[in-house]
Amino acid sequence: MIIIVCLLLIVAGIAYFVWKYPNLRKAWFFLPRKGLVALMYHHIKEEPSNNPADYAFAIAPDVFEQQLDFLHKNGFTPISAEQLFHAQKTGHKHVQKPVLLTFDDATLDHYTHLFPLLKKHNVPALIFIITDFVGKPGYMTWDQIREMQQSGLVEFGSHTCSHRRLRDLSEKEIIREVTESKQVIEDNLQQPARTFCYPFGAGAFDKHVRPHVLAAGYLADFSTKHGINSWPWRGKKPLLRAFPRGRETWWDFHLEITRGRSRL
Repeated sequence: MIIIVCLLLIVAGIAYFVWKYPNLRKAWFFLPRKGLVALMYHHIKEEPSNNPADYAFAIAPDVFEQQLDFLHKNGFTPISAEQLFHAQKTGHKHVQKPVLLTFDDATLDHYTHLFPLLKKHNVPALIFIITDFVGKPGYMTWDQIREMQQSGLVEFGSHTCSHRRLRDLSEKEIIREVTESKQVIEDNLQQPARTFCYPFGAGAFDKHVRPHVLAAGYLADFSTKHGINSWPWRGKKPLLRAFPRGRETWWDFHLEITRGRSRL
């Protein structure tokens, strides 16, 4: 009995310190996992302010380039959406340590800062478009999107029409968001929109939302839930993504690509 009480006190003490000191909330004690790492990015640009809330969504271009070098030196191979689907179809592990670079929102910095780095390093990427936002201030135009697509390095998927939480919408609105955005992308790019990303991750594991995404004809859907995916990916569940943040350490980035998360 005394041993049990002591163990409970130890566990309670550890839990208190993890809660009290956020910097202790690392995922180092999770075992490394092999599989497909899908990295989730937003802005590739200099941090816009000293507001800590901005750090999570802005990676400086030089830091992103260093991350590409880090992946290369550690044996990771960036893959395209085409390679993702090929591996799913054939079951062949043609790449041993695959990583898929994904970017949400199709913001202007994807053209001005990200695209030059993709070309410099010959690295493929997947970008999710909010179709109602195309051409608005801070977002890419269709001409810029087509230029990126025609490079052969970038495939574009849907991030809905308006970037609303699908779980909060009516069935009719959900269907419009997933089908109309797909059609708009296909009309403008003359290629199938095969991938979908849930705004805020809302609905990825919702039985009232995901069926509409699959029914619209998407072949892969991406969540914001942390983790590493099976390789080859089997398509039964939404893809998990790791989330590199601005001003994180290289140890954090190592945890992202080996555990699927850097913090609890």
